[in-house]
This record gives sequence, C-alpha cells and structure tokens, in this order.
Amino acid sequence: MSTLNPHDLLWCVRRLPKPVVALLKAHPGAVFIAGGYVRSRVTGEHVNDIDLFVSSAEDAKRFALEVAGGDEKRLHITPNAITIKRISPTVQFIHRWTFAAPSDALASFDFTIAAAALWWDGSRWQSLCDPDYYADLAAKRLIYRKPSRNEDAGGSMLRVLKFYQRGYRIPLDSLGAVVARLVQGVRPGTLPMGRSDGDMEAAWGMVLTGLLREVDPAIDPDHISHLPSVAGVEDVDAEFGDV
Repeated sequence: MSTLNPHDLLWCVRRLPKPVVALLKAHPGAVFIAGGYVRSRVTGEHVNDIDLFVSSAEDAKRFALEVAGGDEKRLHITPNAITIKRISPTVQFIHRWTFAAPSDALASFDFTIAAAALWWDGSRWQSLCDPDYYADLAAKRLIYRKPSRNEDAGGSMLRVLKFYQRGYRIPLDSLGAVVARLVQGVRPGTLPMGRSDGDMEAAWGMVLTGLLREVDPAIDPDHISHLPSVAGVEDVDAEFGDV
C-alpha cells in the first residue's frame, strides 16, 4: 500500500467537521475515514458524505452517539450505516462492514479510486491508499479490484454507472469482472428455464435488473443509464417479485 500526499492528507483533515476531528483524536486508531470523502477532497469534487469505519457494530453506535452529543434522536439507522442528522457534510458510521484496521477495509473496496483512508494515531495523522490510487484518479479510470467481501451483487455495477456519469471510464477487463460479480449473484431457481415467448434475454435482463434494484430500490426509473422504462420496472416486480 501507499500513502496520501501530505498536502492532500492535510486538505482532507482541515475540512472535516469539528465533531469528527474530536472523535478521531479521542479514539486513536479505533475509528477511521475511508472511501468517497477522501476521493472527493483530493479531486475537488462535491462531498456527499463522510464514511467512518470501526471494528464492531457496537462501536459504530457508541461513536455515532458521541458525535451526536448523546442525542439518539439524531441517529438514523439502516442495515448498512448509522447516519447523524443535522451535520454537514453527512456523517455516517458503517456497521454492516466492520474492520480491525484501515488496511482490512481498503482490501474490501471494489475500485482503486475508492481505496484511501485516514486516521489519527495518537500523535499524528496517518493515511493509506492503493498503489494506483493517484494514477487512476488522474486518468478518471475505474479499475476493479475483485475484492472478497459481503455485498449486494449489483453494488459495483451501480457504482460504475455513478462514476460513468461523472466522466470516469472503465477498461473492458474491469467491466467484465464487474458483470461477472453481478451474474454470480443470480440465485438458483430465480431464472425461469423457459418463457412462453421464448425470450430468455428478457428473462435474464429482468433478473439482473432486480439485483441492481436490491442495492438501490429508489433508483430513478426514468434515467436511461439505469432502467429503460417504467414498464420494465413493473415487469420485474410482477414476474419475479423480490429477486
């Protein structure tokens, strides 16, 4: 692994909300930031949120409450994360995936441009990133890392669409690997062995669309990069239900 440029590390830290900096310094090494926040700061893109990672779901709840000033009403809990209300940028503690160390978290990230982390070690700010992090960011290139991780099968494919809209591109071998991960998520018995109209391509299409919608059920059905038509979404629900 490599490290962030010192100027980039300082840039990221100086733009963190004060409660987040206080938390990181109060718990050296026990909580770290990784993923989109670092990338957005380094590239000058809009920051959507700050993802904080910890070693257990219990720590996620405990630290979230600390940032929220002990007010549990400020916590919004989903199966993946605990989001703190009334703080900008949005701060969320990931509890679906927990890691003992930043290096473990980065090993689970799907694209090189996401694989960067920072934390306070008790005396100074530290960082880690993929060796190809800066080169792929500069080229706006999506390189799939084939991680071993517990995720919804369509997660990486939806991130390809997200980054594609931001001007990134993906080499064919990486795209093929992302498609393979999606196809492997098809559960036995989900795909019908035959259709009355003989259109197996449509059957596969609806099943794979269902896998993508598992990741983001609220995905915009009118967006041409996501779904071809509202009717297509209804067909998935009618024929396969929750696939």
